[in-house]
Amino acid sequence: MDVLLEEVSLPTSSSGDYFHECGLEDFSVPTNFKGTQSASEGSGYIGLYFYALNNYREYVQLNTSKKLREKHPYKISLQVSLAETSKLALKTMSVMLTNKKIKVPNSSVLTDSRLDLQSDVEFHEVTLKADNSISDKEGWVTLSAEFDAKGFETQIIFGNFQTNENTPLLESGKLPLSSDFSYYFVDNFMLEELPRVNYEKDKIYVLEHNPFEPKGYELDAKAIADIQKIFKFLKENAEVQMKITGHSDNIGTTEYNKFISSLRARAVALHLKKLGIADDRIVWEGVGDTKPLKSRKLNANGFEDGRIEFVMTKFEDQ
Repeated sequence: MDVLLEEVSLPTSSSGDYFHECGLEDFSVPTNFKGTQSASEGSGYIGLYFYALNNYREYVQLNTSKKLREKHPYKISLQVSLAETSKLALKTMSVMLTNKKIKVPNSSVLTDSRLDLQSDVEFHEVTLKADNSISDKEGWVTLSAEFDAKGFETQIIFGNFQTNENTPLLESGKLPLSSDFSYYFVDNFMLEELPRVNYEKDKIYVLEHNPFEPKGYELDAKAIADIQKIFKFLKENAEVQMKITGHSDNIGTTEYNKFISSLRARAVALHLKKLGIADDRIVWEGVGDTKPLKSRKLNANGFEDGRIEFVMTKFEDQ
């Protein structure tokens, strides 16, 4: 990793729990006073209350080895497992990135309004995506997010930043009791700097292979994620314009192949425009099966010809 998480501290007066294979019975691994769970990485993990009576919260604060670089992309990831004794599970989780170490004198929820009251504190929240439901009590669920740094971040705080009333919970079929709580084991924090996205001018790039079957012209999650990277590049390089070309296989009529390849190219263009790229910076067309990648004799089924290509060129204002 380019950026390491170093010192661990507590941003409030509350403290989480540390569980280890060499710990006492209540704080041991895999069995402890909150349930049974083996470590995801190494020999131990921490535990935090994400929802409890009177908005009680626990957080962990991690120091980065250096200030994050403005406009550079980073990825943060960690793993959680809902403790067996928990009655409630959260729908989503997030991290808060700040410019300095936080220390507030009580154990109440660390909301945006409370952070606003701290002297000279800059912060922003990043929502994490889970690779499974975070109601899982059996294994570990990976949470991750990619974000562009604002250039002031030196601390990362993990926990629940919403009051009980505003915390989205997974449906349990009944209203929470005052004694109900949500407690998670937490392990394997990682932070890394990602390479900045760059596209050479006049070079052909492939956005998607075989985009039409079975997806038709609807954009899937991977396509949207790749288009987001393209959007970022276009936003940071105002002198560039983009040409999108849809290609199809040779199954079907010439008219249909041109039609479906046009729809796919248009879908990419419309998504970029929706994100905020001006119309005159995006050109798109569908060419059907007129430009196969290689000889049809070698590519009998034609499937490899289905693709979306794009080229970055010098922007010429019309």
